[in-house]
Amino acid sequence: MSILVISHVRLVREALGAILADGGLAAFGASSREAVEAGAVERKPSMAVVDTLHPEATALIAAARACVPGLSVVVLAMHDRDEDFLAWTDVGISGYLGPDTSAGDLLSAVRRVSAGDIVYPARLATLVLSRLSRQSGERSARAGMYALTTREREIAALLADGLSNKLIGRRLRIAQPTVKNHVHNILAKWEVQSRGEIAARYRRTIQADAGPDRELAGPQDGVARHAGRPVH
Repeated sequence: MSILVISHVRLVREALGAILADGGLAAFGASSREAVEAGAVERKPSMAVVDTLHPEATALIAAARACVPGLSVVVLAMHDRDEDFLAWTDVGISGYLGPDTSAGDLLSAVRRVSAGDIVYPARLATLVLSRLSRQSGERSARAGMYALTTREREIAALLADGLSNKLIGRRLRIAQPTVKNHVHNILAKWEVQSRGEIAARYRRTIQADAGPDRELAGPQDGVARHAGRPVH
């Protein structure tokens, strides 16, 4: 197995290369795009060990993967910050090692990643699971919003503002029975039991997504479109 070591510091490249060599692994270092691409083409590494302090680290990872699709990445973080870890997971890393990592930890992580494992510290792995769960909930909420018609979205927004059916009918210039029918449709589509649940879900969706579709931001646009003509 050949391993690409990316760092802008020669001493770091040599030190990491020596550790990997002591573990019976072939390694070569690179600090520039040219060197990364040349080494990737010639030696076809299966993994890259990356110093996160390299100012172009993410670009060099992308360059290496362009030459070797499927390249696994283990990063060495010099700071133990949650936001840094989450940013690196977006790059698609398989291993994340903090500033207290030993030579033995590095070798163990490389071997585990080579075997197909994901190597994150337990505390940080929990962060990833939490974010995935939150994102899944946000996607579900947005999908539910788009399942509504334009009129139903307007009514959901007004329910979130605390308006009664009577006031919603006046605002949208539609009959109260029509408002009631729309509310029942929203309850069924969202599989909720009350007006309060509609309001809460609408607010969560708006908070999760500022909304590229302005129709989701509130009923004003819809009111303007229907002003002056009753809709039944």
